[in-house]
Amino acid sequence: MKQKRTELGLLQEQVGNLVGLSRVTVNRLENGTLNDMGYTKLNAILDLLGIGLAAQEGPNMKSGLAVAARSASTSYRVMLTPNALSHILRTGDVPQQYQAHLLAFLEETPLPVVVKAVAEAASAETSSSKIMKNLQHLAKEWHVCREVWSH
Repeated sequence: MKQKRTELGLLQEQVGNLVGLSRVTVNRLENGTLNDMGYTKLNAILDLLGIGLAAQEGPNMKSGLAVAARSASTSYRVMLTPNALSHILRTGDVPQQYQAHLLAFLEETPLPVVVKAVAEAASAETSSSKIMKNLQHLAKEWHVCREVWSH
C-alpha cells in the first residue's frame, strides 16, 4: 500500500483526508500496527490507490478428517481414525472408546479444521447442517465450554 501511495505521489495525510481517516490511521495501516479496520474504510483506501482486494482460499488442507482425527487423538493411546470420525459425525453416535477424543475435537480442534472435516463427512444421506446439529447436541450434552457450540 505504501509503495502504491508513493508511486501516486500522495502523502499519508492526503490519503487520509480523501477517505475520511487520520494520517496516523493510514500510517498504522501501512506499517501493520493497526489492530482493526472495517471493510468499508479499508476498501475506500484500496479503491483510491487502485489496489484490488480479492478473496482466495487459504492454504489447502489435504484432509480435514485426517487432521481432525490426529488432533483429537494427540493425548490418547487409541487413535481415532478418519473413517471412525466421519461415522461419528454423520450418526452422532460416539463409541465409549472415542468419547474423550470427540470431546477434544469439540473443545480444541481449530474451527477451520472442524468445518472441513464436517464437509468431508457429509453425504447425500447426511448433510453438513445435520452433522453440525449432531455436534451441537453432543456439546450441550457434554457441557462443552467452547462458546461456538452454545448457539
